[in-house]
Amino acid sequence: MQHYFTTAEIAERYRTAASTVRYWRHIGYGPKGTKVGRRFLYPAVAVKKFDEELLAKAASHGASPEYQPGEHAGNDEAAGYQPAAPVEQSAPTCK
Repeated sequence: MQHYFTTAEIAERYRTAASTVRYWRHIGYGPKGTKVGRRFLYPAVAVKKFDEELLAKAASHGASPEYQPGEHAGNDEAAGYQPAAPVEQSAPTCK
């Protein structure tokens, strides 16, 4: 028997809100699913295929799978980071 994921499980898997998964479905992004009764279910094979597409897209954009977040922490200048200029704010006006 094939395993299916619910919208909530997909949201948890990709660390996003269920509403975002529903929006993805609306615009044709994300794993392909099917409506079963009142629920929308995603076959495990479709989720795996979407994962592979994400990895391929990341690899084509130069992302390295060996990258560890925080690897360059504290070296912002070497990474080309420029702090934003301060924004001047005016006093609120009342009508």
